[in-house]
Amino acid sequence: MTTTATNGRPQRKQLADQLDRLDGIIDCLADALPEAVRDAVQEGTREALRQLLAEALASPETVALIRRAVTPDGAAPAAPAPAGRAAAFLARCRSRLAGAARAAGRVLTVVRARVAAAAAGAKARAAGVVRRARAVAAVARIGWEVKKAAAVAAGVGVAVAGVALVSHPVATVLSGVGAAGMAFAVQLGLWARGVARRLTG
Repeated sequence: MTTTATNGRPQRKQLADQLDRLDGIIDCLADALPEAVRDAVQEGTREALRQLLAEALASPETVALIRRAVTPDGAAPAAPAPAGRAAAFLARCRSRLAGAARAAGRVLTVVRARVAAAAAGAKARAAGVVRRARAVAAVARIGWEVKKAAAVAAGVGVAVAGVALVSHPVATVLSGVGAAGMAFAVQLGLWARGVARRLTG
């Protein structure tokens, strides 16, 4: 909010308030980024599984495996004719069940391999997204800290120059530049020490 100054004009927001507000926005983005990446990875994995199942059911190879499962295996040697209809029916059932089990095993192997490949790809893509997001956040934070240090240094230099401006113009400029450089160096040193603590902590 703005406050009313003595001359009746609204006072502008302080630079420190704007810096704190932008720092809070950066912290909120850094906190919300891992959740967004996790949700995107889960949704991508579910979609990949649905596509793999649809492709497996629509594949001619899968259809051929199912057809071979429900038909007797012609490569198997012919069994001797059982005595009676019940024995023949049981023999046919056993043969078809064995073929179905073999076909189901082959289909399961294919689907399992495709699911494993899709999961590995999704994991690799998620890791890449997380690495890029962390790099972007680190670069943004470094740029913001340098900009903040430069702003503080400029403010200190302007203040020192304004105090000494009345009597010594040349000395004022030199002292302002020197004070700005020193303030920038101090701010940069504090920021570097904070970064070192976060990296080693």
